[in-house]
Amino acid sequence: MTHLSTPSSATAADEASAYSKPRIVLHWLSAAVILWATFSGFGVALLEANDPFRQWVESINPQLTTLFIPFFAWRLWLAVTTRAQRARSNTHERFASVAHKAIYAAVSGVLITGVLMMSHPVMLLALVPLPQLVHSKVALLELHELHHVLCAILAGLVALHLAAVVMHQVRGESVLGRMR
Repeated sequence: MTHLSTPSSATAADEASAYSKPRIVLHWLSAAVILWATFSGFGVALLEANDPFRQWVESINPQLTTLFIPFFAWRLWLAVTTRAQRARSNTHERFASVAHKAIYAAVSGVLITGVLMMSHPVMLLALVPLPQLVHSKVALLELHELHHVLCAILAGLVALHLAAVVMHQVRGESVLGRMR
């Protein structure tokens, strides 16, 4: 969900320039990584543990999402520093702001638990070893469960986000226009 503006609160030029190029690129990068990790992660859960595609996804997703962490941190920093500069003027904008904060919190939780729940070291791009940080089987199980709950919450928030985009487009409010 992007922020909503009433015609009296912003001009078309303000809306068109609401997001900087880095924020737009980071948004679409985030969308690609989050959608891939969500669909592939939940999808392979339907496969047998020894299925080659499941094993490939379970090996590539930790690498992909680990590489995504600095980009997400940059996106979060840009969102926080940019949003702090402007007050939300109406209920729709405040709701969109809360929804975005929930998405950022869910993504943060998914990434943190994803790193912590690794039950073995992972080689990042066959170059950099990522060590297993937590060794307690009980803690790993709890992290794994929390990760799955956060993934489900994130999936729900993404569905809400996409529904809001569709709703705005149907109403003739070009929220996608600001994300190009």
